[in-house]
Amino acid sequence: MPLAVCPECEAEIHVDEDVDKGEIINCEECEVMLEVVGLDPIELDLAPDEEDEDDLEDEREY
Repeated sequence: MPLAVCPECEAEIHVDEDVDKGEIINCEECEVMLEVVGLDPIELDLAPDEEDEDDLEDEREY
C-alpha cells in the first residue's frame, strides 16, 4: 500500500493503490481533509474548503 505524507502534520498516510487524482482523503492524525494532487509519487495537499469552492463558482458566474 503506497504511503503519502500529510502536509499539515507530516504523518504518514496509507493510500489505496487505486486512488485517483482529485480524490479527497482524511488524515487520521490531524483530521484535515486532503486532496490527491499527484500520483507518482503520491502527493497530497490541503483540500479546498466548501466555502472556497462556492466563492470560485460565484466568481465564474460573473
